[in-house]
Amino acid sequence: MRRNYISPEYMNKTIYGTFNMMEDSNFFASKMLDIEDNILISNQNIIYYQKLTGEQLDLTIESSLPSYIYSASENMKSHHTLIIDESQLNYQKENNTKWILNVDLRNILSDYLFAILKRYRTFEGVSNKLTKTNDINVSIKEYIDKNIINKYKFNKLNLYLSYKDLKNQNLLKHVNSWDQNIISDSNLLLKKQINLKYDYSSAIITFNQEKESNLYNFDYYFSILFQKI
Repeated sequence: MRRNYISPEYMNKTIYGTFNMMEDSNFFASKMLDIEDNILISNQNIIYYQKLTGEQLDLTIESSLPSYIYSASENMKSHHTLIIDESQLNYQKENNTKWILNVDLRNILSDYLFAILKRYRTFEGVSNKLTKTNDINVSIKEYIDKNIINKYKFNKLNLYLSYKDLKNQNLLKHVNSWDQNIISDSNLLLKKQINLKYDYSSAIITFNQEKESNLYNFDYYFSILFQKI
C-alpha cells in the first residue's frame, strides 16, 4: 500500500461532557435543572461547603472545613451605587435632594444563583480537571450565564428608607448608610412615586428625599424580585 504522507487536517479527541456547559435539550431528554418561578433577593444568608479548590466531592469531609456564606445584603451592597443627581438646582439639593440609585441586576442575580447551586451541590462530583477552565466555579458561572439567567426577568424593586435627624445624632448631610435591619419595618417602604428604568442587566431608580436634606439623612435598603419568563 502506497503512503501519501498527507497529515489529517483534524484530530478527534475524546473530552469530558462537562467541558460544554451549554444545556442542550432534545426529543428524548428533558431539562437538566428545574428553577424557581420567583426569586426574591432580600436579606437571606446561604451557607454551603466545598473544598478549598471550590470542588464539592465529599460532604462528610467538606463539612469539617470552614463554611462559605453568601450574604444577599453584602452582595447587593457591592453591586449598586447611590449618588446625588448633579443636574438638579442647588435649592433642590439642599431641601429635597434628588437621588439616583443604580443597581446591577445581572450580577446580583448571577451571584445568588451561584450560591443556590452550591448550597444544593448541583455539581457535586465534578472536579476541576473535568472542566474546560480547570476551575469548577468558573464553569458553574458559565452554566448560569448560558442556561439560567436568561430565563428570568426583573419584576420589582422595593426601596426602604429610614430618616435620621442630623442634629440629634451629629451626622453629616447627604451621607446615607446601607442597613439591612430596616427591612423588618414594613412602614419604611418608600411609597412615594419613584422613576424606574431598567433592562436585562441593570436598573436606575430616581427619587426625591421627602424630609429636608439640611436636617435629615437616611438609612436605606432594597429587595429585588425576579420572575421566570
